[in-house]
Amino acid sequence: MPPVRFIRFFKITVLIADIWTLAYVALVIGWQTMIFGRDGTWQNLPLSFVFSAQKHIDDEVSSTASIDKSRGGQATILADALLQMPIITLLLLGAAFLTAFYLWLHKIGSECRVH
Repeated sequence: MPPVRFIRFFKITVLIADIWTLAYVALVIGWQTMIFGRDGTWQNLPLSFVFSAQKHIDDEVSSTASIDKSRGGQATILADALLQMPIITLLLLGAAFLTAFYLWLHKIGSECRVH
């Protein structure tokens, strides 16, 4: 019964990814709570924060390139909207999809054992 072994492997892999994603959710919420306690304002952490992390090396600032906003097409508008989406939303959405996939694999694995 090789399919059962593959399903078990994928279940474990998806479960690890789900737990890892939920750990990131906890870290982001912890960071936001710490900032709230210090400054009194809730920081909305957009996805663009991850891609625009700046490094100071010998008084030079380097950051990732941004899309030229003078050519504002539909793809640019969509990319900007996605980059302004809070990271916590994307992480929770990813965790929900991983959980649903795990439950689907569990159901498939149960059906394979019965037959």
